[in-house]
Amino acid sequence: MDSKLTNRKSSSLEIFLEIAIVLAAVLIIKQVADYFQIPGAGSIGIWSGILLATFFMKRQNIRWYDFGLHCPQGKREWIINVGSGLLAVVAVFLLMGLVLDPLLTYFGLVPPPDVADRFQFFLGKPLLFISYLVIVIWFGAALGEELIMRGFLLNRLADLFGKSNWGWFSALLVQAAIFGSLHVYQGVAGIIKTAVIAIIFGVIYLATGKRLFPVILAHVVINTISITAFYLSGGVVN
Repeated sequence: MDSKLTNRKSSSLEIFLEIAIVLAAVLIIKQVADYFQIPGAGSIGIWSGILLATFFMKRQNIRWYDFGLHCPQGKREWIINVGSGLLAVVAVFLLMGLVLDPLLTYFGLVPPPDVADRFQFFLGKPLLFISYLVIVIWFGAALGEELIMRGFLLNRLADLFGKSNWGWFSALLVQAAIFGSLHVYQGVAGIIKTAVIAIIFGVIYLATGKRLFPVILAHVVINTISITAFYLSGGVVN
């Protein structure tokens, strides 16, 4: 599913600048939204980056479809895509619960005590919680982050490094490092955990022939379980 509609090949400098501008927009707009205490600041930054990425992609006649944004076709594809997404969910929860969480705790790497403060505003408010879940968690984070991280960033990094096995491997690691660094508010433990999740999602994305549906589904399920547990526990579980 590599893009076959490009009119010209981007230079390495052009690709690097595209990536840098998109990521800078994500970070700057998120910081501005955080400064004004706007809920879902991260999602606002992500979708601002998506708009910029779309602009750069149009210059190359690349569509989001080319990066894997489409629904499965036929029963077999649905089974493979849904199964792959659920496999990613299981892999994340098992790896976190059995390996990473105990290991990070052993080395004293735990999330900051105030990491969940940004979610306190919807506790005890079911309509606000559902709205936040749908708009910010599903649309903003799950769809938005997979579009820009596994869709745009991973593919453009592969263009930058060369689409050999080594190039894709390098792109996989770099996109994971970037994804982890975007969660710096979660501390070192959060950076490591989200980077590992990015590797798992990236592997699933590539293993399914560059389909975004499985990783979007996995992202939706994982985030929904986590945020719902937080809500139902009154903010105790985070």
